[in-house]
Amino acid sequence: MSSLPSRRARRVLAAATAGALSLAVLAGCASSSSGETASSDGAATPLTLQTSWIPLVQFGGSYVADKEGYYEKNGVDVDILPGGPDVDSMAAVVSGQADIGMGNADTVARANEQGADLVIIAAGFQKNPLAILSSPDKPIATPADMVGMKIGVPSGDEAAQEALLAANDVDASKVTSVPVGFDVAPLVSGEVDGLWVFYSEQPIAYEEATGKAGTVFLTADYGLDIYAQVYAVTRESLEDDTKRAAIEGFLKGEIEGWQAYVADPTEAVELTVNDYAKDGGLTIEEQTKQAQLQMDLLVTDETKENGLLTMSADGIEKNVATLDTLGITGVDDSLFDTSVLDEVYDGSNTIK
Repeated sequence: MSSLPSRRARRVLAAATAGALSLAVLAGCASSSSGETASSDGAATPLTLQTSWIPLVQFGGSYVADKEGYYEKNGVDVDILPGGPDVDSMAAVVSGQADIGMGNADTVARANEQGADLVIIAAGFQKNPLAILSSPDKPIATPADMVGMKIGVPSGDEAAQEALLAANDVDASKVTSVPVGFDVAPLVSGEVDGLWVFYSEQPIAYEEATGKAGTVFLTADYGLDIYAQVYAVTRESLEDDTKRAAIEGFLKGEIEGWQAYVADPTEAVELTVNDYAKDGGLTIEEQTKQAQLQMDLLVTDETKENGLLTMSADGIEKNVATLDTLGITGVDDSLFDTSVLDEVYDGSNTIK
């Protein structure tokens, strides 16, 4: 797990940073999107999906959709582009380098704040993966337990900590924030009592380092309601019949891939380790653990009722409220568009 720090470094809430997107990029003329027109001979329409990070089982449903032909069955030929520390998925969509970009609701909102016109059409992670990890010997199980504790806060998570404490009426002056990097060493050594982490990654590293499972709580369960691993497109693309049809085909295939993942993540893990990240030094054991932890982010009571990747009216309302709390301006429910999901599911909660 030695690569964990670099994986985590770009996962922080963009709302707390200076903004990843360049105004110059956002203001530039967008190039022609790869999914602009369908092939006249009936061939699958090409689309480009820009993921938000390096290849991991985090994107396992997409890998399954590609491998099993779910995209092709729904009329699209999807090129899955890996992300990384120097890749801005929202800028890629704005510039036309990608048709669909993956990110968090706050990164999309930040892009729009700087001049983009993006809309979120689906949400993979119903719960944001930001979490607080602590030792089982000195557990921090709720925000209230943070009082009197030293909390390791990586650069970029400061605003999230402030928002979490405020949302739970915790006096910030009674919590000591300690600047840290992006690995679990400060928690293992006892330098801090708790640590901001990515729910499906650092807890695994902590257990490997200590031989004990840490205590973890998701900040999403305590007021930080931000959809993660969302799918964003330009608003203009939804107004073009051909592009919209291709996006709908993509979303059908994508959901089928994630349905297969939820039923059994084994194939997604194997595809990640042996194909999409074959040179990434990943292991089946590590990615299997991550795949299982992600179930808590993907599957909720709402997705059981409405379907994977869906966005409820209540969830959207909570996201808008949290984004406002984080200081992102101009956010309302128009950031989210559920019309494609409505067409895809057509009254059902599964894609068959």
